[in-house]
Amino acid sequence: MSKILNAAARRLRAVALRFDAAGATAKHDALRRLARAPLAESAALPLLYETLLFLRAHPSDRAMLAQVEAEFARLASFLRRGRGQHGTRLQEQGLPFVEMTARFTHDCLRWLLDHPHCRVAIDSWGDGHADLNAIFALTLPSVERSETTASLDNTALLTALRVPSRRQLAFVINELSRLDALPFVKDHLFDELELFVRVTPTDRRLSKAYSRLPMRAVHFQTDVLRHFDAAALINQRLPAARVLDGDALAEVVRVIKTSLVLTSRETDPGTYMDERTLRVWDLERGLSVAIYGMVPARQMPLESYVGFTLFKNGLAAAYGGAWIFGPRAGFGMNIFEPYRGGESGYMMCQVLRTYRQAFGVDFFEVDAHQFGLDNPDGIATGAFWFYHRYGFRPLERALAALAERERRKIGATPGYRSSEKTLLRFTGSNVALNFGRAVPAHVFDLTVPVTRMVGRRYGGDRLAAERDAVAKFVARTGAVRRPTPDRQRVLAEVALVAEANAIWTRSQLAILRKMVAAKPVDLWAYQRLWFDFFASEPAPARGRRKGKA
Repeated sequence: MSKILNAAARRLRAVALRFDAAGATAKHDALRRLARAPLAESAALPLLYETLLFLRAHPSDRAMLAQVEAEFARLASFLRRGRGQHGTRLQEQGLPFVEMTARFTHDCLRWLLDHPHCRVAIDSWGDGHADLNAIFALTLPSVERSETTASLDNTALLTALRVPSRRQLAFVINELSRLDALPFVKDHLFDELELFVRVTPTDRRLSKAYSRLPMRAVHFQTDVLRHFDAAALINQRLPAARVLDGDALAEVVRVIKTSLVLTSRETDPGTYMDERTLRVWDLERGLSVAIYGMVPARQMPLESYVGFTLFKNGLAAAYGGAWIFGPRAGFGMNIFEPYRGGESGYMMCQVLRTYRQAFGVDFFEVDAHQFGLDNPDGIATGAFWFYHRYGFRPLERALAALAERERRKIGATPGYRSSEKTLLRFTGSNVALNFGRAVPAHVFDLTVPVTRMVGRRYGGDRLAAERDAVAKFVARTGAVRRPTPDRQRVLAEVALVAEANAIWTRSQLAILRKMVAAKPVDLWAYQRLWFDFFASEPAPARGRRKGKA
């Protein structure tokens, strides 16, 4: 049976990326052959699953959509019958009813424990530098802390505390939750435990095939769009965002977070999502883009780290984020493995369009790692030219000139490809797509002077520097001296920046004061205030960084 299935899987894979009329006929035929092949737990099953996911995201017509859905249903029934007995080669694939073992952050596990479509339990403890004795000594009620002095291992300690096995993970998570007010301390302690968990799906919706963004219609793929005006697309006005509230909002949040869990990945915006910031835009060719910021306690200084998930016909096809600082944004994108080979460039440009139109970004910067720095795959695939095709250019002038010479050689010499040495040279600079006239200020332009000031004026005493800066900022602006904890963090940030950069004009201080109030509660207003800041009287640090960022 495995040989029949393997042959059917290879046949389907061979035609999956064809989008002409003959390709559609070949895919229909391959799917009919697959439907007659008995399912078996073979090495071909993960590849078959990835191919079906690609076809579900890119169906040629309604009949093909029905064929793929029938195969998903057949596969889910087969895996459900054998659940609990699947081999390790099926793990990490996001298959229905297949257990997975992984490590997640504390906050992600707290969310997973309430997930309606799975059970989560402790699988094992790694060789971490901390154990539960050290952590529970900080969190347990004082009358029980003596239990942590007997040098018991983690499992024995939980037994001594009379925690039933089915409740042990929840108990550990709840104890660490006592440190929520110190989120980065909590993260460090939890990471040191090296806790591995076992996730057991109880519903087929905990899978890549069935965890879907609700869609009104399916886009049928009869061609692949690789040649288009990227700048025109990115500058195209967005349609109105979806109306999300109640159950609809909760479902989108669950789909976004589940898409990362199923690949054992996390991003800070995904894990620490502020649901108030979530927006979803339904765009052309079956694409939808969701963007979302982070809860106040997890926000970055000055910048806004805004994550995204891109969906193709409702399936999560890519994820990443932008580090937004007024008109400037760092950008990173990762397409999930099953969906590579389609309209990657078009997908990226739709994401850039979303950030540009939502936040007014003029300058997108991609880190060199994305196209080869300490990334052999980026060199092997020539990823530099992928970004170049859509308008990204090296920030270093010499490398920009080299890229132009290479581009001309490629156009004039059939079969010519840039050498590995040349591609490695390109990683000496980030690349950027610039819609403005100048290079906008980088966040480092405002933060690096803070470190210099603290060393020069305060001998490295950060507490003294912060107290002094806040007192001066409050005196100059009339800001609240002791606001909420979330605003207190922002107050310290902007006060240090104002003092270190000699930002003392009334107009700019007034804008910074508004930022203190806006950042924890309104991502959109906060970013608009940065535009107001840069458009007001010139900042002393503005425009210093013209080269590598």
